[in-house]
Amino acid sequence: MLLAVFFSQLHPHSLGQQWQRLRSLSFCLVAAYGVLPALHWVCLAGGFSSDLVQAFVPRILGMYFIAILALIFYVSKVPERYFPGQLNYLGSSHQLWHLLLLLMFYWWHQASCSIMAYRHSRPCPPEGHAHQE
Repeated sequence: MLLAVFFSQLHPHSLGQQWQRLRSLSFCLVAAYGVLPALHWVCLAGGFSSDLVQAFVPRILGMYFIAILALIFYVSKVPERYFPGQLNYLGSSHQLWHLLLLLMFYWWHQASCSIMAYRHSRPCPPEGHAHQE
């Protein structure tokens, strides 16, 4: 999906105003697609009562919160909407979007390192005992 979104942006008209909604929709679909594996992981880990799930679902929700905030800036064109012509070089919504996505990926990296450390200290249970954690 990410490659499809990337290659769609290579189209000469993709950055035009008429494709803005489709562009935003494609980013939303990519983000929403990540929810399915997360829900599958919750089920495999023993549900929301599992210690593992309780430790890492807030990290996943934090990542999605940052992504939604980035999308809000991207779609709303704030702050340049309120300061036209003053944020052409620094502080535009597109730049804020990039900074928030960078923060989101850093957040995800830290969460991945944390889950890896968790798994090193508490290995996966033997097969057949997956719901005991």
